Amino acid sequence: MKNPIFFRTPSHWTKSLAILALSVAAPACRQTAPPKSMILITLDTQRADYIGAYGMANVSTPNIDRVARDGILFRNAYSLIPITLPAHASLFFSEPPHAVGSYNNGQKFVAARHYPSFVNLFQKKGFATAAFVSLGVLTAPFGLNQGFDSYEDKFPQGRWYLSAGEVNERVFPWLEKNAGRPFFLWIHYSDPHAPYAPPDSPIDFRLFLNDHLVTETSLQKYEFNPATLDLKPGKNELRIGFESQYDVRPGHYIGRLDWLKFEPEPGPETYQMDFLSGWFIRQSDQTYFFNDGALIEIRNGNRPRQVHVTFRGGPILTTRNNRRQYRREVEYMDREIGRLWEKLAELGLFDKSAILIVGDHGEGLGEYRTDFGDPHIGHIHFLYDVYLRVPLIIRDPTQKKRGIVRDEYATLLDVGPTFAAMAGLKPYVHSQGRNLLRLKKRDPHIIFQETHRPEAAQDRFGLLFPPWHAIFTVQKDRFELYHLRTDPEEKRNLLSDQDWPPDLGALRQKLENFARQALSRKPDILIDDKTKEILRALGYIR
Repeated sequence: MKNPIFFRTPSHWTKSLAILALSVAAPACRQTAPPKSMILITLDTQRADYIGAYGMANVSTPNIDRVARDGILFRNAYSLIPITLPAHASLFFSEPPHAVGSYNNGQKFVAARHYPSFVNLFQKKGFATAAFVSLGVLTAPFGLNQGFDSYEDKFPQGRWYLSAGEVNERVFPWLEKNAGRPFFLWIHYSDPHAPYAPPDSPIDFRLFLNDHLVTETSLQKYEFNPATLDLKPGKNELRIGFESQYDVRPGHYIGRLDWLKFEPEPGPETYQMDFLSGWFIRQSDQTYFFNDGALIEIRNGNRPRQVHVTFRGGPILTTRNNRRQYRREVEYMDREIGRLWEKLAELGLFDKSAILIVGDHGEGLGEYRTDFGDPHIGHIHFLYDVYLRVPLIIRDPTQKKRGIVRDEYATLLDVGPTFAAMAGLKPYVHSQGRNLLRLKKRDPHIIFQETHRPEAAQDRFGLLFPPWHAIFTVQKDRFELYHLRTDPEEKRNLLSDQDWPPDLGALRQKLENFARQALSRKPDILIDDKTKEILRALGYIR
């Protein structure tokens, strides 16, 4: 008897082949192998609007833009806190900072942590896992090293930051060693973080003793600088030569030293010292403001003496120059990211690697003023858009669609679940983030924000529910409300001369409840002396 399949009509035969083809093709589509190389790049203190792909015309970032052209750019991505360590904690543990138990830089939050970092998913799957960090506040003792086989966090003597080039010099050998196996790699670049001083910053500070050059450096780099003074008997003159690129207005101090130590210290048994001219000393925090040619007279005894001096400081920048320097740092970092792409291509990894680029928080560049009326340069204290909107760009090499721009709102909580999904892994059940590759369009989403004392001047809490942005400053019992469509720069507080609109009462209640819940969990934050020096060296405290 013949096989009955040959007795079917041609239409039945064609249909059978079609069904067979679909049954083979469909699983193949569903089972496309996920990328084996997963690279997370966090850009510390990186504003979204200082990247070319986000429409910033006078910033050149071709290497970051390249990933945006090949992948998905999220226009409305936000950090939950403008502080480096808690922001990264919320990213890796996919929980808000107060839920993780991370409130400030310098706080060790390991004891408060109940759930694993998403990096453990990759480690358990057999991926090599490595991290390379560039700021002292992210060193292993502060709690982000969970799940990493290798956690590179060493820094030069007296300096608690690394340039992007220095980070790459550590990353590249690891890539060469691990290129042949699945890996998860976290690279942390922090060049846009203060001090704004790219490696090519010129020599600007010279120290002369009796008109002989003792040492020269780039004061912009905010490093500890040692020098030895060979004092002659009797009177000596110590003079500063400083070439400011920024503030040259007559009568203005153009530089500052927030660290100036002499060893041995001056005294009746050693030598006497007077700050003669070109100085203003702010006694409250021992900050020494100076001008070019500032003089110190040193009266030594009747024999030669050797004195060691250590100093650290920086130029005094105007708001305009801070913005220029910030831009220079972003562009330098982008060039180094280009070197990373070249290394990945050399190893045959670039076209096979999933890449996610995200900022940990933004930066104020003078848009707002402090309580003392000064333009605010930095982060930590405020919750306005420039401090919390960050770039978020995803490149999945298995996806054919390129150059996608999404307007849905995203946060750092979404990074872990998204990266896990890209690798075919199931996120932890405690994760509060979402898979950004499966977002529903126009999905309404409330984003809660926070910043905490003692690092911040005030405990502040925010609620972002577009087009509304509400901010609550606890110690002042002050609310702010902004309508982002009509006031995107958040300059007009709608509550400054009126009560809450009746239809927004529920938002106020949510914000108050959030503040109450976060503060109820907050412990006393204790920071040891070594950690204080890290924070001081990075400009977090004075």
